[in-house]
Amino acid sequence: ALPPPPAAPSYDMGGLPSASEDPFALPPSPGLDFSDLPSPAAPQAMDFSDLPSPAAPSAVSFDFAEPPAPAYGQDPIPTDDPFAVDFSSPPPAAPPAPDFQLDFGDPAPAAPPSRINPATDFGDVDFGDPAPVPSSAATGLPDALEFDPTAAPVDDLEADLSAPLPPPPAAGPVDGLEMLSFIDDSAGKDAGGRVQVKRFHVRRRSGKMFGPFEEGVIVKMLEDGQLLGNEDVSPDSEAWSAIGTVPVFAAAIQRLMEGPAKAVPLAATPGAPAPETAGATDPANPQASMERLRQLYEGRMAAVSVVDRSASDAKWKKRLPAIIAAGVAVVVLGTGASFEASRYGAFGRNKFFPSRVSAGSAEAKLVEEARKGLLADTYASYKEARKKSAQVLAKNDYPEVRALWCQSVAYLQRRYADGERSDLTACGKHMESIELLGEKNVEVIKTTAGIALTQRRAAEVQARLQDAAIREDNQGDLELSFLLAESYAQQKDIPNAVATLTKVLEKDPKSAKAHHALGDLYQAQGKADEAAKAYAEALAADPQHAASAVELAAVELLVRKSNIEQGAQAVESALKLQDALGPAERARALGLKGMALFQQFKPKEAEAELKEALKANPDSDFIKSQLAQVLRSQRDYDGALPLYASLAKEDKDNLGFVDGHITALVMTGKMQDALTAVEAASKSFPNEARIAYLYGRIEDALDKPTEAEGHFKRANAADAKLVDAGLYLGRLYLRQHRNADARGLLEAAAQQAPEHAGVHAGLGELALAENNSLLAQQEFDRAVQLDPNLADAHLGLSRVALLNGDATRAETEANRALELDPHLLKDGRLQRGLVLWRLHRLDEAAAELEKAKAEDPRSITTPITLGAVLLEKGDLASAESNLGLALRNEPSNHEALYYLGLVRAKRSEYTQALDSMKTAVDRAPKRPDYHYAYGVILRDAKKLPDAVEQWKAAVELEPNYADAHEALGHAHLERAQFDDAIASFEAALKADPQRTRVMGAIGDVLFNAARWDDAVRRYQAALKADPKLTYVYYKVARAFTEQAQYAKAIDWYKKATSVEPDNAQSFYYLGFAYKERNKRKDAITAFKEYLVKKPDAADKKDIEDEIYDLEH
Repeated sequence: ALPPPPAAPSYDMGGLPSASEDPFALPPSPGLDFSDLPSPAAPQAMDFSDLPSPAAPSAVSFDFAEPPAPAYGQDPIPTDDPFAVDFSSPPPAAPPAPDFQLDFGDPAPAAPPSRINPATDFGDVDFGDPAPVPSSAATGLPDALEFDPTAAPVDDLEADLSAPLPPPPAAGPVDGLEMLSFIDDSAGKDAGGRVQVKRFHVRRRSGKMFGPFEEGVIVKMLEDGQLLGNEDVSPDSEAWSAIGTVPVFAAAIQRLMEGPAKAVPLAATPGAPAPETAGATDPANPQASMERLRQLYEGRMAAVSVVDRSASDAKWKKRLPAIIAAGVAVVVLGTGASFEASRYGAFGRNKFFPSRVSAGSAEAKLVEEARKGLLADTYASYKEARKKSAQVLAKNDYPEVRALWCQSVAYLQRRYADGERSDLTACGKHMESIELLGEKNVEVIKTTAGIALTQRRAAEVQARLQDAAIREDNQGDLELSFLLAESYAQQKDIPNAVATLTKVLEKDPKSAKAHHALGDLYQAQGKADEAAKAYAEALAADPQHAASAVELAAVELLVRKSNIEQGAQAVESALKLQDALGPAERARALGLKGMALFQQFKPKEAEAELKEALKANPDSDFIKSQLAQVLRSQRDYDGALPLYASLAKEDKDNLGFVDGHITALVMTGKMQDALTAVEAASKSFPNEARIAYLYGRIEDALDKPTEAEGHFKRANAADAKLVDAGLYLGRLYLRQHRNADARGLLEAAAQQAPEHAGVHAGLGELALAENNSLLAQQEFDRAVQLDPNLADAHLGLSRVALLNGDATRAETEANRALELDPHLLKDGRLQRGLVLWRLHRLDEAAAELEKAKAEDPRSITTPITLGAVLLEKGDLASAESNLGLALRNEPSNHEALYYLGLVRAKRSEYTQALDSMKTAVDRAPKRPDYHYAYGVILRDAKKLPDAVEQWKAAVELEPNYADAHEALGHAHLERAQFDDAIASFEAALKADPQRTRVMGAIGDVLFNAARWDDAVRRYQAALKADPKLTYVYYKVARAFTEQAQYAKAIDWYKKATSVEPDNAQSFYYLGFAYKERNKRKDAITAFKEYLVKKPDAADKKDIEDEIYDLEH
């Protein structure tokens, strides 16, 4: 027999009312746990034990667990809760518990029902269908049994589900029982004969824990619906895991999910007859429920208590709508109030009820005047519109007035470059409040458009403007039409812009703003007459419309370009309206004045005016472009580059700006940047001849002739009228010695553009290549007349001057060419180096040629020329190094071989020198200078006959080759061929009349031929022609000595010693002349001076003897 349960648990929960005494307890909704809510108090004077139990909700099991006890120091229930229970007084006595008449063996006295412990109650447990309940048992017991885990265990027995169960009773409705714990101590008596059973603690989602249970018990609880499958389990109440992670429970859950759902019938109402179906039971019958428990667990279970919360559930359901409504009201009020800090205001009042200017008020009058100011389209009217709208805004921030203020700010910034940038930024921030007027509001659209047009973003607002313009209520809004026309103009859609403005003039024929805008469109199209007419009509409509006066001048200077004086007068007339001109208008007028000065060939004055205009309006593309053009015309590419860079960045579709930018990069030597820019431009303008031409110029400057040729040809194919493409292709052919191809291109260019300075410069280069220096001179002179700033023409003149022997003019022209074009001019530094070399300023020549070599490292001519200069300086090692560099790039270059032969000859390496020179002569047999140099090396190598042959070959190639004739004369003199020598010297003198030394050489021939008188006459003639030939004094004295005319000889020797004091031979022969004249002292003095001048003389002993004899 089981011992009776204790009267109460070991801890006292007597201060809490039992569930059966709480008819107002609020049941939670299905799936929710309201266990944390405080229990409402029950009326103390009412006894509900006689009332029938309410029907249980269909197919729903609720957990009516009590909330946990409040923490220490806190009130159990808020003081303002009308349903709070006063726990300071003892609870009312509970009604007597019903007698369940459970038979578990020996009868035991019935124990009073245990109070529900809210800390351990874990909800309902379904133990399956209850047994049938007799009709007599329907006396009003609650339909939900709940176990109390705090009750003391009845015995120490354990339910063993592994043993077979007795036949279950017939299925019945769910009885709502909830199992709390098991008493399994009694299982110890036969535990030794069974396998150790694994047990698990169970934790609900609400955090309640119970157990431990064996696996079978938990499976059964799952099957009966007491566990939902979302609980956690743990073998030691420490490490928790989802119930589905245990294979046994997972299999049970899977099986339940795959099987048919079990219907949970409603609990029967007390007093109602039980259905007559087989196996049905009355869920309200506690005897049947307890019998089921007994069958399952053989009485090894805790005590149960009955909880009835259906009445409180109904009461709370009645109050729920009011509570929800109150919550919704609080949320709505809080949400609406929270908008107070936003642009919408509390409850969106700014959105639904925006503030507006009262009609007929002083503010309304100011707003109307501001709107008229926008239509007046003058600097003063826009400023007045901004001022008046600001006055209204100072009193209240009306969205429509703020929009008007922003429109005036945008106009002032866009048209006149006036106002602070911060104002435009502020407009962007104010757009949030302006947009509260509505997306379709015309003021919102106009403000958005004004800001976008100021930022050149017309495409973004054009669709909105079009949509607004076609709406019926906006047909009278002229300002909207002006903004739409301006958006068309920015998008280069001139026809639509003109059509829009024409409609405006139909509505208001006296609109100066419309006439002026039409004039701008006509001017952009180059329609000078239509533009001038439109500007004149604008001035007629409003004489103070100063912008139209400025643009009338622009038509004369930029469009017509025929009467510069008239355009200049129009500019001066516009500038007289200083007070009416805005900053941008004044800047444009100054820019036009600069253009007039430029067209009058006053570039410096034009530059000054344009720079002043740019200060007044730094954002004007017109002023930037005109100033860049003026600077470019003056070859100031460094100044033009930033202007063109800014213009090309802002308007990438403007070919003129892109062209100017690339050209400035090229002319400033920024070839890689130019290459990057022209590659991008080629993608934007794939078939544009001008871009292809510039591409060719860059590749040519980068020493890529093949690529350059391709681009020039592509430019010619795209536009046969582009003269520059054919011109530079022809010049490229000239550098490649393709003279025939160059001639065809240059002559075709001359037919197309007979007054093109570059074409005449190209023809001059062609003439030089064909050795026609006279024609070259004429062409270069014509090019300079047409364009005094053409660097190529000045370079050509330098070459011609150098060929003509005028090294001074050659230097002047070379310097001017490099000044005009220091970066792109081909061979400019090379030419200046050649001129300096010819002027024998070898150090300067070498320095210039080093610069040329650094600028064009692939050039072959530059290191050859540098090697020649270094050879003349005597720096043979550096000369040979540069010549070797040239030969590595072009092993067969005859010029490099020629100078290398001279270097080796200078080192007396005659064998190698002769090899190099012979190769050079073989490579270029028509070069007379090569034959001459070859002959010199042969002479030095003691091969005079071969040398004579080379010199003869040279004079055959060039009859006026004075050097070769002179060399032949000396060779004939050496071979005593006096007549041939005189003939050669005469030919040299004829070829070069300034070569007076040849006259002295003729005297030497006559002297060696013992033709003393003829020799003296030749010597004297040479001295007369060139007094600098001081060596002749000695020669004349020698001739007189040979004729024994010692007195004359002494006079000439004295002259010789005075002009050539270092010539010892003059003193030598002077001494003998004095001796012959018996002037001993003078003779001794002359001999002693001879020994001083020549202390190591071979005849020193003889002269000392002569002195001794004369002294004694």
